Amino acid sequence: MRFTVKNAMLFLFAGLLPPLSVRAQAPAKPSSNKILQDLKKLNVLGNVLYMAAHPDDENTTFIAYMANEKLYNTSYLSLTRGDGGQNLIGPEIREQLGIIRTQELLQARRVDGGKQYFSRANDFGFSKNPQEVFTIWERENLLADAVWVIRNLKPDVIVTRFPPDSRAGHGHHSASSILAEEAFEAAADPKRFPEQLQYVQPWQAKRLLWNIGMWAMANRAEFIKNAKDYLQIDVGGYNALLGKSYGEISAESRSMHKSQGFGSIGARGTNVEYLQHTKGDKAQADLFEGINTTWTRVKGSDKVAQLIKQAIDGYKADKPAASIPLLLSIRTELQKLPDSFWKTTKLKEVNGLVKDALGLYLEVVAGDYAYTPGEPMALSVEANNRSGANVTLQKITFPFQGKDSVLAAPLTANKDVSFTINSRIPADAGMSQPYWLHRPIGYMGLFVVEDQHKIGLAENPPVATVQFEVLVEGQKLQYDIPVVYKKKDPVVGEVYQPLVVTPPVYVNISQEVYMFDNQEAKKVVVGIKAGKANCQGEVMLDLPTGWKAVPQSIPFHLAFKGAEQSVEFQLYPPASAQEVEIKALVKTDGKTYDKSLGMISYNHIPTQIFFPDAVAKAVKLDLQKRGNTIGYIMGAGDLIPSSLRQIGYNVTLLENQDITAGNLSQYDAIIVGVRAYNTNERMKHYQTALMDYVKNGGNLIVQYNTNSDLVIKEVGPYPFELTRDRITVEGSEIRFLKPDSPVLNTPNKITAEDFNGWVQERGLYFPQKWAPEYEAIISSNDPDSPPLDGGILVAKHGKGNYVYTSLSWFRELPAGVPGAYRLFVNLISMGK
Repeated sequence: MRFTVKNAMLFLFAGLLPPLSVRAQAPAKPSSNKILQDLKKLNVLGNVLYMAAHPDDENTTFIAYMANEKLYNTSYLSLTRGDGGQNLIGPEIREQLGIIRTQELLQARRVDGGKQYFSRANDFGFSKNPQEVFTIWERENLLADAVWVIRNLKPDVIVTRFPPDSRAGHGHHSASSILAEEAFEAAADPKRFPEQLQYVQPWQAKRLLWNIGMWAMANRAEFIKNAKDYLQIDVGGYNALLGKSYGEISAESRSMHKSQGFGSIGARGTNVEYLQHTKGDKAQADLFEGINTTWTRVKGSDKVAQLIKQAIDGYKADKPAASIPLLLSIRTELQKLPDSFWKTTKLKEVNGLVKDALGLYLEVVAGDYAYTPGEPMALSVEANNRSGANVTLQKITFPFQGKDSVLAAPLTANKDVSFTINSRIPADAGMSQPYWLHRPIGYMGLFVVEDQHKIGLAENPPVATVQFEVLVEGQKLQYDIPVVYKKKDPVVGEVYQPLVVTPPVYVNISQEVYMFDNQEAKKVVVGIKAGKANCQGEVMLDLPTGWKAVPQSIPFHLAFKGAEQSVEFQLYPPASAQEVEIKALVKTDGKTYDKSLGMISYNHIPTQIFFPDAVAKAVKLDLQKRGNTIGYIMGAGDLIPSSLRQIGYNVTLLENQDITAGNLSQYDAIIVGVRAYNTNERMKHYQTALMDYVKNGGNLIVQYNTNSDLVIKEVGPYPFELTRDRITVEGSEIRFLKPDSPVLNTPNKITAEDFNGWVQERGLYFPQKWAPEYEAIISSNDPDSPPLDGGILVAKHGKGNYVYTSLSWFRELPAGVPGAYRLFVNLISMGK
């Protein structure tokens, strides 16, 4: 499986930098209150791991409470990156959506104080049961990932969000619980995944619990009846140091899931979470019952605990640097302890506290955000000790240099030490591709990750890191500071962006799919963009037999870094129906490159750069159509208008002022985009005009909506009831309920072959009950599931036709599925 750039920001139409409202993560500048909270955390030795299937599955109130009230190391393991979901904020789907949702989870953890981890599982979309899931995800390899994370994090307690059965509501959810139960035992067994033991040791968590909710019970009465048997934790407290309740922190965290429309309102007051025992020692009253979370769990650490208590008791909120002597004493005592997990963990925390208490600002900024292998890179260094403590910048080790710069420069209170040094990206440096996308998705439904140490990581390690060695009151400390790009924007101020390594040249095909319904050539626009100065060569299309491009190749010359050139080929299809992949290639300096530059830019996450293959799908199909003009009301993350333009329709995106009965009459069909009745408040005002359009002879096609948060109760001329029912197996058999219907015959004769090659699913949120005026055209179902007949409902209303369809056109048409085009064209052609 490949992923492409078409749904991200196309480099042909963007400058070298993303929109300035987009910011990478700026360096942390903790407040005095936050420093005190971190100081208190030094005295807590406890780990908790939360485990579920997707971004947004996690209980952010629970995580916020555990991380900030109990001060445990709190982590969330999401099996997937959410690649198979929908996107409410833009057109990105599949792997690009996974990139967005990864960053949304990281932003959520920055808010609630947790840490984020992932397995290699690819989110292939909704699944009804774990049995189906494990036919796609290779169970043993996925279990190995969970065990690897557990052995690294050493959680005392593991908590799942879902049960292992149908109450979870999604096969991925159930699978996450099943894997958690298996990993709870396997992580402690040295015979399981012994290849990991060269890096980690077996680990046995104390207990495993399910964070049960009322949603898992048949009704409220059943939940209340069983609640006495559950462990109960009131997570609704208020954190005076942070100035927020955990319900308020939770809402801010959950609201980071913007692509899923999960904006939340903060809560205050009592909020009880319930946990049901699953495995291990059963707790009667406290989650960490029987678990030592004090320094007495580390032999010989009495002095450490005493010093930490002194530091907390004597902390001065208006002068955090006054804690430096005690922090350095704590550090000295920690270094005397035998090597252990807690020694390593707490040394890292103390080092961070020393830096924060000093107000020590260390930053390294590159002159650009993107570099090619072998390219020189200027680095601007800034160091500032914003306290009166005795600090000396002793040594800086720059990336790729092979040598140190010895400075021995005193860092006088609040005086900048700054300079610039020249470095160079290694000639053999790899591209900054998200590590899980380096190779096509494996046949086991998992991303292919060959480096064991990368499994579990949320994102790539920094491209370049500078090591600062400082002396603080005579003690030597080292800080690893990632190199970033930063610029000043007159509106936003500081704008940060991660540093990336790119190819010397990118090539991009401007469309994801080319649909041919006749023998006429289509224009294929190919863009070339320079990743370095003075880039020249030739660009061409790599085509299967029977396809022809004119001309065969085109020369290019790009004088400066970031320069762009656009060229055009005429692509001719073969006579017979075919589905093929075409690839753009660019040759320069004796090498061939085939990567695009993908850029995802939203103002709630750091800008993301990635490098998809420069490929597109070309389809020659047998297609007849009637009508030409379409009015389209956009839905959420909607790419269908461009798909319809591919086959010759004149598509107008309708705005508020366009939607009147008189104006709509000019269109052969009006199409309402996916989830428009969920996401567009104006739909309730448009409804009368849309129904009048149908009554007067129009053809209205409404795509799927969810059964909650509808802006209007009735979306059709006659009642029907939406459900959460889906058909998740994309190859499920289709049965024709009305074989003589025009939907299946005019102008294209639809057969079973037209339902081959569909992607991810058949459809979602099917109607189950409808008024007798509707005619159900097709029926289908997942294996061992009851039939769903509401995939296409058609009703006469006045002189026109109303169609409600739950089939996943938003996936099938952009993916270039021929049969989906033929059937959708029949819907558009009704009445013509």
